[in-house]
Amino acid sequence: MSARATAATIAALGFAVGLVGDACHVASGTTVYEWDGLPLVWNSRAWFPFLIAGSVTSGAWLASRAGLPAARVRGRPDVVIGAAAVLALYALTAALRHQPVTVSVTLTGAVAVAIWAWWDPSPAAFAVAAIAAVLGPLAEIALVALDAAHYAPDADDLAGVAVWLPCLYFGAGAVTSGLWRAVE
Repeated sequence: MSARATAATIAALGFAVGLVGDACHVASGTTVYEWDGLPLVWNSRAWFPFLIAGSVTSGAWLASRAGLPAARVRGRPDVVIGAAAVLALYALTAALRHQPVTVSVTLTGAVAVAIWAWWDPSPAAFAVAAIAAVLGPLAEIALVALDAAHYAPDADDLAGVAVWLPCLYFGAGAVTSGLWRAVE
């Protein structure tokens, strides 16, 4: 598959998972969008799924170019399972909205680590996942600071975003770490 086709496939996957996962957050009341200058795509403001698509695509491309060794190389059938696992984690975070922080972080953290261990338990995949666990929440903290969106009062204890957000990004980052090779 050409690099453009690989990028387009990964972008479409990131768009779909981001859109469906975000719809779960909006439906549960976890996330509320403030900016109404762009239309809604399902329950998300139009910019959000494109932001996720671009982040997943660039993360997958950068991880593949870094040349870090993988403990487990994945193929296209694995991409479906990996995307489903991340989407399940996304939906789980919405379902845990009213749960105590200890419960939600423990459960989402355990699932995120299980995704990493299944997808590719290498130090390289861990590093990509850890970077995602930092950069993803920082980007969302910036969006909250810009009043583009906000998290519900019972889900905003980490500088305005949910404390389980690093776990969600860790799981997604783990899959992203080997996505380019798996799709191409």
